[in-house]
Amino acid sequence: MQSACRTVMPAALPGMDRDLGELLLVGFSGTEVDGNLELERLLCEARVGSVLLFGRNVVNQIQVRGLTTAIRERAMACAGRAPLVAVDAEGGRVMRLGAAAGYDPTFSAEELGSANDLALTELEARRIGERLRATGIRWNLAPVVDVGYNPANPVITAWGRSFGADPELVTAQARVWIRGMHAAGVITTIKHFPGHGSSFADSHLGFVDVTDTASRSLELAPYRALLREGLVDSIMTAHVFNRRLDWRYPATLSRPTVTGLLRRTLDYDGLVVADDLRMGAIEQQYGVAAAAVLAVRAGVDVLILAQDRMLDGRAASAVALAELGQALGDGRLRSAQVATALDRVRRFKMRAAELAR
Repeated sequence: MQSACRTVMPAALPGMDRDLGELLLVGFSGTEVDGNLELERLLCEARVGSVLLFGRNVVNQIQVRGLTTAIRERAMACAGRAPLVAVDAEGGRVMRLGAAAGYDPTFSAEELGSANDLALTELEARRIGERLRATGIRWNLAPVVDVGYNPANPVITAWGRSFGADPELVTAQARVWIRGMHAAGVITTIKHFPGHGSSFADSHLGFVDVTDTASRSLELAPYRALLREGLVDSIMTAHVFNRRLDWRYPATLSRPTVTGLLRRTLDYDGLVVADDLRMGAIEQQYGVAAAAVLAVRAGVDVLILAQDRMLDGRAASAVALAELGQALGDGRLRSAQVATALDRVRRFKMRAAELAR
C-alpha cells in the first residue's frame, strides 16, 4: 500500500511531493531514536524539515544532546538531510529544558519586563540560548511579542509570557532578547501575529474572537519596529479570529492577514510559522487536513503539529502531507506558492547554520 505521505504528483511537479515534509515542524513521543517507530516514520518517510521537542522528550542535558545528535544522524542516513530541532524556550513557565530536567530556573518575560533591565534581559536570553545550543537545539520559538494589555488574558498574561502592556517596552525587551539568542547561535521566532494579548480565551482550547478587543496600533508596533531593524528571523501566527481582518478565517488560515497584512502591508518576506494545528481553535473547527492547505494558501511556510499521533491512530503529518499533495494535484495549491515556501525554509535553515558557526 502506498504511504499517505507519498502522494502521486502530476508530471508538472516532479519531486515536489518528496520535499513537502520540509514544510512541517512536528512533535513526537519518546526520549530516544532507537526503536522509536514514530520518529523513524517522521524522519525517513515524511522527511520532516524540523522536529519539535517538549517536556515529554526531555530527561536531562546528556540525554537531550544524544537525542538531537541521533535525530540528525538518522535523518541524514535515510533522507539525506538533517532537520532543525526546535523548542519553546520562552523562560519562566514555558521552558522545556527546565527544573524537572535538572536545569536552573529562568526568568519569565513578565519578570524581565517588570525589571526593565535590558542588560539583564540580553544576558538571560543568552544563557537560555547557550543551554539550547549545548543540547543541539538551534531554533527557539520565542520571544513572545504579544502586548499584554488585557490582564484577564488566560494564555499570555496569566502565564507571564508577555513583557508588558506597553508596546515600546515589549519592543525594547524583545530586541535585546533576540540579540542574546543570536549571540548564543540560536535562531528565533517572534509570536503570535497579529496579536494574542487582548483575548479573553485560549486558542489551545477552542475558538477565540478578538474582533472587539484587538488593537492594531498597539499589537503591530513590535512587529513594525523589529522588522525595520532587521531582527526578525521568523514569525508565528495566532489562531485568533478578527472580523475586521477576515470575516471567515482566523489569522493562521487567513490570506488577508498573512499575505495581505504581514507580507504586503508590513513588507515581510521571511518565514511564517503556523502555531500548532492540533490546537482546539484549528483542529476542532477545520481538521488538520483542511487547515494545512488553508494555511499554506494563506501564505504560511511551516506548519506545526505538536503531537503527531491522532486519537484515531493516524499520523497528523501523514494526513497533512497527503492533503497538501492532493491540493497541488487538483489546483487548490499552486506549485509556485509551495516552491516559494520551500525556498523560505531553505533560506531560514541557511541562516540558522550561519548563526550556529
